[in-house]
Amino acid sequence: MRTRTGLPPLGGPVAVVLACRPMAIRRGLLGLSLLVALALAGCGQGKVERERSLFEYPLAQLADSGQVEAMRVVADIEVLRAGGIFPDSLANALSAVPASEYIQLDDQGKLTRTGKGTDLAALVEYVAAEPKLLKEKVVTDLQVAELRRMALDNIAAAAEMAVTFRAELPDSLAN
Repeated sequence: MRTRTGLPPLGGPVAVVLACRPMAIRRGLLGLSLLVALALAGCGQGKVERERSLFEYPLAQLADSGQVEAMRVVADIEVLRAGGIFPDSLANALSAVPASEYIQLDDQGKLTRTGKGTDLAALVEYVAAEPKLLKEKVVTDLQVAELRRMALDNIAAAAEMAVTFRAELPDSLAN
């Protein structure tokens, strides 16, 4: 009896090995091509990229999930609300902004405050120093009112003004 190839049929273990080998090769190639396709599609996203994508969520949502730096930014917003810098509506709106406006991951995966996050920190430092600034007559009530009004419209400009006021505080009183 002859096979399609014109060779006599093989029997025994050699036939089993030869019969199984093409199927194993096909499965191996299929598995390899699947891995290559997944790698090209970006399914092997690194930890830093996965964490960066979290910062597209609203700040309050990220803080509620337990992200510590997001909690600190929300706490800064609450301090500014309690200090009379922000009304409730603005504080709520700031918490609804994507977290990437306040904090970001660098290439090493370290969190850093950026943009509005640094502005909020400067305003928090100002709120802590404001009584000393008024007592030492570094700022007037009118300047304090202007900073608070400006914080409603332009947080960055208010933060810049706050940094300027704090810089005028004598070093002996700064701490």
